[in-house]
Amino acid sequence: MKISVDFGTVTGKIKPVHGVNNASRITNYGPLLDDFKKLQIPVSRLHDTGGTYGGTHYVDIPNIFPDFSADADCEDNYDFTLTDAYIKELIDNHIEVFYRLGVTIEHEPKKYNIYAPSDPCKWADICEHIVRHYNCGWANGYHWNIRFWEIWNEPDGLDPKVEPYGPPNWIGTAQDYYRLYSITANHLKKMHPDILVGGYSSCYILGANVNGVWTPGPTSFFTDFLAYISAPDTKAPLDFFTWHGYLGQQYLEKIETESKFVDETLNKYGFYDTLRIDAEWNCCICDIETTDRRTQQYINFRNEKGASHVAASLYEMQRLKVDMAMYYDTQLWCAYGALFHTPSLQPTKAYYAFLQFAELYRLGNHCMSTQEKNIYTCAAKDDYNMLAISNIDKEDHDILVQFHNTSADKITIELLDKEHDLTEIDCIPFTQELHISMPAYSFATLRL
Repeated sequence: MKISVDFGTVTGKIKPVHGVNNASRITNYGPLLDDFKKLQIPVSRLHDTGGTYGGTHYVDIPNIFPDFSADADCEDNYDFTLTDAYIKELIDNHIEVFYRLGVTIEHEPKKYNIYAPSDPCKWADICEHIVRHYNCGWANGYHWNIRFWEIWNEPDGLDPKVEPYGPPNWIGTAQDYYRLYSITANHLKKMHPDILVGGYSSCYILGANVNGVWTPGPTSFFTDFLAYISAPDTKAPLDFFTWHGYLGQQYLEKIETESKFVDETLNKYGFYDTLRIDAEWNCCICDIETTDRRTQQYINFRNEKGASHVAASLYEMQRLKVDMAMYYDTQLWCAYGALFHTPSLQPTKAYYAFLQFAELYRLGNHCMSTQEKNIYTCAAKDDYNMLAISNIDKEDHDILVQFHNTSADKITIELLDKEHDLTEIDCIPFTQELHISMPAYSFATLRL
């Protein structure tokens, strides 16, 4: 097996696809974990924020403005306290905030906050006051210049066979959501023309593998949405479009298929400049025969099987039509929060995929590299050159790496596999060709 990297061919900048949802902290009002800070995460999306340590007090519209019948212009009717504390820690650590205006998902049999707002205009006005608090100093607020404001999450719902208690994030019609989006996006842009507005975090834009069975997605929700916001009477801005791309099999073609579909559909409706953002993703890998696939996925989130897929996914999103992405999730209490073990707070294998990509991002200049079946690559350069390789196969592979348009004194090799946590395994004199053995479910850094 052979791959080639050409450090003389720069194809663009490394993109911020290693963003995350939320952050890793012992309490949501406390400091970030030191190891989390080392990842230098570029952006944090605030959705499902809070959980065990106060999920009823963070971010969501009903948490910040609990009495919908109250006066939206009166600052006494807003409770920003804990959300302020959550965001301040992100700002202080130079992590850009991606604010989801809406509500946390509700999988339970009784639903509380996921109903379509009874008065979309008032809901939009409440959202505008939240923007004003964080960007204009209103209500003893801040001037944080938060750019990204996402309108709701997953209004396209889920297949009822998957969610026996009904849609977990939107109870209302598609038209209800389209109207809410149009009213809110126009109001926010009128009052704050410098911000970016978008949505709608499609639940599964083409479909999902659920317990090993393919469930098609409601693609008409997407096309009808674009038709609605591009029609003269209901026209609305769409600075970014978000969707969710959970990898449900041992392959990465799903990222390519979904991002291509999103890109082509946006272009078809004239949204050429709209940012394409994968706002939630993770690698839900089940590689054994079992009746409890979900438990196995949770285990693999944190071991070398999931980690190698996470690394490869980051490389792929860099290559494809994805402008930004946010891994779900980094909260310690969350089953999907796979960057740290609890209660030890030690980094998992998946953590090191983000540590590796953070180095590529710092280097900045993306260089051409080839791939093979189940072998994914990403290369970057600045004051030194770096090649990242991931093997997502269950088999070991010997790879011949050919370097072009570069010279160096040495090559340092770091490996993550079942036995190593991206630790240095070799340092050898530079040669134009290098044979490297990649164990099953592993990734490596070659630093020149």
